[in-house]
Amino acid sequence: MNHQHPTSNFLHPNDYTMIENHLLEKKLIDSQTLADATDCAKTKKQSLLCYLAEKQIIPLDTLTKAAAEIFCLPITDLSQHSINEIPTHLIPIELITSANVVPIKQHQTHTDIAMVDPSDLKTIDAIKFHTGLEVNVLLAKYNQISQLIKQIITKKNTQSLGSLNNQSQNHKENFELDILTKDDEPLVRFVNNMIENAINKNASDIHFEVYEKYCRVRFRQDGILHEITKPSKHIAQRLAARLKIMAKLDISERRLPQDGRCKIKLTEKKSIEIRVSSCPTIYGEKIVLRLLNPEGILRDTQQLGFNQKQQDDFFAAINKPQGLILVTGPTGSGKTVTLYAALCHLNTVNKNISTVEDPVEINLPGINQVNINNKAGLTFSKTLRAFLRQDPDIIMIGEIRDFETAEIAIKAAQTGHLVLSTLHTNSAAEAITRLHNMGVPLYNIASSIALITAQRLARKLCSKCKKPHNLSPAICKKFSFPQDTTIFKASNCKHCSEGYFGRIAIHETLLMNENLQDFILQKSNNLIIEKAAKQHGFLNLQQTGLEKVQQGLTSLEEIHRVISYV
Repeated sequence: MNHQHPTSNFLHPNDYTMIENHLLEKKLIDSQTLADATDCAKTKKQSLLCYLAEKQIIPLDTLTKAAAEIFCLPITDLSQHSINEIPTHLIPIELITSANVVPIKQHQTHTDIAMVDPSDLKTIDAIKFHTGLEVNVLLAKYNQISQLIKQIITKKNTQSLGSLNNQSQNHKENFELDILTKDDEPLVRFVNNMIENAINKNASDIHFEVYEKYCRVRFRQDGILHEITKPSKHIAQRLAARLKIMAKLDISERRLPQDGRCKIKLTEKKSIEIRVSSCPTIYGEKIVLRLLNPEGILRDTQQLGFNQKQQDDFFAAINKPQGLILVTGPTGSGKTVTLYAALCHLNTVNKNISTVEDPVEINLPGINQVNINNKAGLTFSKTLRAFLRQDPDIIMIGEIRDFETAEIAIKAAQTGHLVLSTLHTNSAAEAITRLHNMGVPLYNIASSIALITAQRLARKLCSKCKKPHNLSPAICKKFSFPQDTTIFKASNCKHCSEGYFGRIAIHETLLMNENLQDFILQKSNNLIIEKAAKQHGFLNLQQTGLEKVQQGLTSLEEIHRVISYV
């Protein structure tokens, strides 16, 4: 094996220019695509070759051969290296995953490192710092490195879980003393690895559950729960205590539910907030961690999933000086994200915006956010009354739950304020019935509401593996598709989960007008209101979902799952 140190022999500050020139000369990429890729790589703080490999802008085999020519290095076959022989302890897992590097072998004075981009001097310097060794760079294919990284993560999780289970067997009788110690490293490593793994998988929630004979950890990815591991039942109490300590909850209280939150620093500039909820069950405490990523909040209302008509209606409503805007749907349908996106659009220096939430999900700079505290008497209604004495322009209410809150919200909307809130109803028209059932007079509903949008979240098909599917004439007729319509179905690959990656919102928007106001005052039911709205281009959730199917964004099976009446 060649043990020369590439960092001193052939890398120079202008290596990126050398890479770009080579790719252009070999006609592997055009100048515009290269410029775009370079900008995106810089934005993501990623090396150019890693970005090109990750997005497969150039076929992996071709890109790896080009890198071998540029750096005069042979291509190392990582399939010949067993995970058990790799010194995974040398480099922090955070560096391995963020820089796409794998330590291959440790020597007395240096270590062999497999990389996609040998010109990534910053990563090489970081490895030198962590190991205290010189670095010998080996060039490897991106897909082989990715596969090894997955095995390393699995190995570390298994090691942590094994240490944790062994430790728990030795301390079953000394639980109260054990949870107070600060050196429970296997437990800490296990929790940290679970959180890190969840972040890498873009999970929204982590469920730690305890049953009669075992524990279970599940991640919610794109709205679906997946089982990750089953730790020993003996660690259940200590695991719950660790999670409660992180969130500054009372570890001695195991009979009542508790809520808290904590913040975890991922990098110097990036952190993630975690909302922790504990609930006693018959076999122990269930703990759910909600991962709140501020960067994951949509700040562009044009990315919310509206079609053009719905987007025009939404903008027409949120740009009004007053009125009530309601976002409806079941729990987990993305209502808060839609409200936050609207607030980000409205957040300017000449607007006084206040929100009352239970709890505050994400901190939004420039917006006054109040966290409800019912124990202290800080309720929705009291906070709203306080807002109205503080010269507000825009008010956001996390949820309208009772008549008192609804009454104040509607009065605010009628007296020159823009009010945004949520309701738990299945459709936009049902929000009118729900408010009326709370005790709000119909004339107040008709005069205050500017727009109601109902929504669901559907999983998006993975763009890398989705498969075309020709529909039968009967299915085309059933869903009013053109004959011989081709849609896409889920497959599966290493880039996705069960053929899906990410989610998209499906909406129905009811923009208030004089015609609809008349029907509301006449006590018309939901079907009549929807029929009247269709004369103005209204599409219900099913119709909007089928649009997404025709566009190849999701599948018929997924629309059937999230919208029960398909």
